[in-house]
Amino acid sequence: MSRPALLARHWQSLRRRVLRKLRRLPVLGSPFLRHWHVRRYAAGMGELPRLAPPVTYSEHLLHRILFDRDPRLKIVSDKLAVRELIRERVGETFLVPLIGAWTRPEEIAWDSLPDRFVLKPNHGSGMVALVPDAARLDRAALVTEMRRWLRQDYFDCACEWGYRNLPRRIMAEALLTTETGETPPEVQVMTFHGRAVMMRILTGRKGRETRHANWFDTDGVELSLKSKDIPVGAYRLAPELARALADVAGRVAAGFGHLRVDVYLTDHGLKIGELTAYHASAIVEWNDPRFNELLGRCWRDPSEAEAMRCRAALRELRLAPIHKDGVSALHHAMVKA
Repeated sequence: MSRPALLARHWQSLRRRVLRKLRRLPVLGSPFLRHWHVRRYAAGMGELPRLAPPVTYSEHLLHRILFDRDPRLKIVSDKLAVRELIRERVGETFLVPLIGAWTRPEEIAWDSLPDRFVLKPNHGSGMVALVPDAARLDRAALVTEMRRWLRQDYFDCACEWGYRNLPRRIMAEALLTTETGETPPEVQVMTFHGRAVMMRILTGRKGRETRHANWFDTDGVELSLKSKDIPVGAYRLAPELARALADVAGRVAAGFGHLRVDVYLTDHGLKIGELTAYHASAIVEWNDPRFNELLGRCWRDPSEAEAMRCRAALRELRLAPIHKDGVSALHHAMVKA
C-alpha cells in the first residue's frame, strides 16, 4: 500500500474513532447526533425533515430515532430478547428455532451443531453467516468474523438509540430453506398501532441479482409501490396468506405506534425472524410519495390504520387484481400450516 493511501486509511480510522466518542458525550452527544441525522436525511430524501410534528412516514421514523426513548425499543432491537415478546404474543411455533447462544465464539460446541445453521449476533443488523454444510465450514475464519461482530456496538454504525449498549451474544438458529433448498420468501409487514397496513415480499438472497420485491395490501392485492434499490419481481400472494400474515403481525406489534414485522414463508409455516423499529434508518426511497404520506397518517392517527380506511386509501394505489390461478400451491399449504 502506498504512503498516501496508508495515511488516508489512518485518517479515516481516526475520524471514525473521534466521531464515535462525540456521539456518546453526555451533553454534546445528542445535538451532534441530531445534526448528523438531519443532514443524512436531507441528503437521502432531497429535503429537510419536518419534525415538530413529523408528517410523513420517513419523518416519523427520524423523529423516533432522535427523540423516542421507549425502553421497549431495546427489546425489539435485541434479537434474543425479542424472542420472549414474540413467544408471549403469538406462541413458540412462530419463532425460528434457536440452537444456542454464547458470549464468546470459543464457547461454541461445534460438533453439537446440526449440518445446517445460521450464526449471527443479537445486537445488530446485516451481520450473518449462513452455514449450509457444517462439514465444509472454515471455523477459524468464522471465529475471527464473530470476534469482529462482538467488538462492535451497532449503535456506532446506525446511531439508533435502540441498539446502544445492548448485551452482545452470538446466536445460532436453524437455516430456513424451501423444499428445493432455496431461501424462503421474506415478508416485511408494516404495522401501525397493532394493525397491518401493507407488506413487502422479498425473494432471492440479499445482495444478489436474484433479489426482487413486491408490495401488497392486506388482501393480497399488489400495490404500485416500488423500492428504488430492489427491482420488482413476479411474486403473487394468496389473499388467505396475506390475511394470516396481517393477523399475526398485528398481534405481535400491539401497543407500538409502528413496527415492521419480518416473517419467513417456510414449508413449516410462518416464522418471525425479527421486529424492526427503524425501517431503512428513515431513508425511505420509494417511487410514489403518496405511500410515505399514507403511512405517516397511519402512525399519527390510529384510526387511519383501521382496515376499512386503509382499503379505501390504498384502492387507487393498487395494481390490477390478481387472479387465483396465478397463486402457487405453496401459499395454500402455508395457510393450512
